[in-house]
Amino acid sequence: MARKKAEGIELLQPKQEPVELQDMTLTDFFAAFAMLSASPMNHPDDAAKEAYDKAEAMIREREIRT
Repeated sequence: MARKKAEGIELLQPKQEPVELQDMTLTDFFAAFAMLSASPMNHPDDAAKEAYDKAEAMIREREIRT
């Protein structure tokens, strides 16, 4: 099925291909769960950075505990 041509505001959004599930890392999954606690008032870029900071901290803590 052909994708619909971008219109309006969709033209302003950066073009990025979706990441395949098998290409995601443990850090990506931890960041996804960290996003569940993100404030809706945060800018999306700030929320994403905080989520990956939390994910990296979780990875470091996981290494200490295993």
